[in-house]
Amino acid sequence: MRNEDFIRIRLVEESKKLLEAGFFFPAFFLVSQGIETLGAFIDKKPLAAKAQSKKRFNLAIQQLFSTDYKQLSNDNWLYKQLRCNISHMCSTGGFIILRTRSEKVGEHLDLIEGQRLFVIEDLVEDFHKACFEVVDLLEKEKLKQKAMALSEISSYKA
Repeated sequence: MRNEDFIRIRLVEESKKLLEAGFFFPAFFLVSQGIETLGAFIDKKPLAAKAQSKKRFNLAIQQLFSTDYKQLSNDNWLYKQLRCNISHMCSTGGFIILRTRSEKVGEHLDLIEGQRLFVIEDLVEDFHKACFEVVDLLEKEKLKQKAMALSEISSYKA
């Protein structure tokens, strides 16, 4: 599978389907890990390079996301609170509020009583924009294809 196909199928389509099915926390989980994966596609190291998590997550935020996200990366806040809490504790932790647009709690990335609001639909849209930016770079051969070890799920239908 080419890198851009992996991004389209595993990152974009699967996060979209999770969102459509109302599986908001799994979509949040996929995005938090997917940001790091995008960083792995844009750095110069092999995908399996060790000890690159923080570097790759921050690289993706700095190169592919808006200023709002970049500001949250100061002192690795976004990496620690979004990526690490989800990855290591399966929790948003005490500093992130995860909500949907229909709940009308506030605007995406608003600070509410010391907690940062993540509106899942907005987060997924921003993630998809970042994904398609990497896909575009790969298709224009501005990024090199990287070797990937994949196991296919035979029941998966695009």
